[in-house]
Amino acid sequence: MKPSESVARYDSEVRLYTNYAIKHIKTMCKSFGPRPVGSEAELKAQDYLAKELETTCDSVLKEEYKCSDKAFMSWVPIGAVLLILSAALFTLGIPVASLVIGCVTLFLILAEFIFYKPVLDIFFPKKNSVNVTGIRKASGETKRRIIFSGHVDSAFEWTYTYHGGRPVVAGIIVTAVIAVLLSIGGGIYGIIAGDGIVWTDDNLALKIIAVVMYVTVPIMAAAIFFCNYKLPVTGANDDLSGCMVSAAVLKFMDANNIRFENTEVVALMAGGEEAGLRGSKAWAKAHAYEMKADGVETVFVSFDTIREIDFMAIYDKDMTGMVKNDKRVAALLQQAAKNVGHDVPVKAIELGSTDAAAMSQAGIPASAFTAMDPSPARYYHTRLDTEDNLDPKMLETGLKIALETAFLFDEQGIS
Repeated sequence: MKPSESVARYDSEVRLYTNYAIKHIKTMCKSFGPRPVGSEAELKAQDYLAKELETTCDSVLKEEYKCSDKAFMSWVPIGAVLLILSAALFTLGIPVASLVIGCVTLFLILAEFIFYKPVLDIFFPKKNSVNVTGIRKASGETKRRIIFSGHVDSAFEWTYTYHGGRPVVAGIIVTAVIAVLLSIGGGIYGIIAGDGIVWTDDNLALKIIAVVMYVTVPIMAAAIFFCNYKLPVTGANDDLSGCMVSAAVLKFMDANNIRFENTEVVALMAGGEEAGLRGSKAWAKAHAYEMKADGVETVFVSFDTIREIDFMAIYDKDMTGMVKNDKRVAALLQQAAKNVGHDVPVKAIELGSTDAAAMSQAGIPASAFTAMDPSPARYYHTRLDTEDNLDPKMLETGLKIALETAFLFDEQGIS
């Protein structure tokens, strides 16, 4: 059975629960404001969502975990400072120091941003955060389980996404890559070329490398302020939209007395996504084994930033393309979108990650659905991501796709 066949006046019902989602997004934005991981605002928003899920679910779990709110993005200012230091030491005739610093910087970039490993967390104080899980059980034997998810926490503002947008952000990224390559390559060449005393040597190549390194210094100095820790953003789209689409699926089913016979439907309100997927990683650590061991076919679908209908995408490669999501779950989402009337591409995420990556790493079949200009959009991680910047039409489309996904999975699974 299709969701459109489940109730009379289906479109009106979906619109009703789209408005339900919008109402609660606006309430949380106005009542709690920005929600960095571990903040009082994030915890209050999680309490709010837990109470809302209690009205539609058979059980609601609240599970605490600890993480840092600033460690994940700290690789940017730390890396920028290191690269400035590398340029200074290189021209002072210490290429080995430049090489070491370049390698350390590259390690931080790869570990924190490319592979999302918490290598810097030990240097930062931890805060308590929460994952909230709502479960709507099957009426009979549970043979399948589908988990919809959004993240409750919001980011600190990305200064140059707001002031300049893609050209500025891209310029900083490209310059950082050049600076790392110069630091490592220049260090190696300086050691091989001799004593590496740049300004007393007649080695023209070393002098050119030194000059170019210094050209990158002003941009690296600007990169120190890439993330404004004094200005957390509201995060209405990123990602209360994903949270409320997930909650609206359960609300729709409860209000219309729909309960699958053999499929359990779950909504996960994850914390800490903006802190490096820390919440979803904690949830996967707590539950992945039992979900793989209980014999129930389980899939995970992340809904993240449901805002722009022209940029809908399904990700079968996550974490900047370094993690493979499940192609079967991606195909399920794509078929659901087609049933709603949209041909949504399956692709790899360009930069960044979604909570689906944490589940894929834990062995749970997962994929992600997003609807945001990956340029990125100017509201992404900025003060513009407010309740006034929601798109009701896209939220309605997102809810239809989520419902279609649930019904398709109940009918055919992914095997």
